[in-house]
Amino acid sequence: MKMAWVLGWAVPESWFEPLARAAFPGATHICVRPGPAALADLTGRGPFDWIAGYSLGSLLLLLDPARAQSLGRVALLAPVFGFPSELGLGGRIRRVQVSLTARRLRFDAPGALAQFRALAGLEVADQAGEPDRLEDLLWGLERLEHDQVPPRLPAGWLAWCGEWDALLDAARLRELVPEVAVVPGATHHPASLLRAFAERTASSP
Repeated sequence: MKMAWVLGWAVPESWFEPLARAAFPGATHICVRPGPAALADLTGRGPFDWIAGYSLGSLLLLLDPARAQSLGRVALLAPVFGFPSELGLGGRIRRVQVSLTARRLRFDAPGALAQFRALAGLEVADQAGEPDRLEDLLWGLERLEHDQVPPRLPAGWLAWCGEWDALLDAARLRELVPEVAVVPGATHHPASLLRAFAERTASSP
């Protein structure tokens, strides 16, 4: 099985990929960071059995569903339909907080990243490899601050959200989009969401 992953904001491939391999040990995994060229990059490396978006990555797939579906079956982990809480689309974070993160990122990137990861419960230590480019991080925050999509899943898409996600209101997401599966006890951390995804694919063709 060949799987593509569009990652969340400030989530390194070197941190996420071992979690994906643990959930899907027999698969080939290709991870890309969220950026304006993420889906174009995957287009040249597909097709895939699955393309999955995590957090910000899910929003990017929802913003371009036709291209996402052309790459493979689609799954969303911690799906984002509209991030700011003011939109009422399941996000818990106020728009001004996203804007403040972008402002801090410009003069204290390590502090801004550490603060966000602590809020999300990601516990990402310093990772080896190429760091996120500042312009891509700012681009991602722009998407989270301003972009939104209708609260629905295209036919055949799967989605999971953690019951105790600090960034997303799972109950509100389920109210808006009943197809979103709520994972009991899970947070924004992808490990439990990946396990739920793996269990679903193992039990269906």
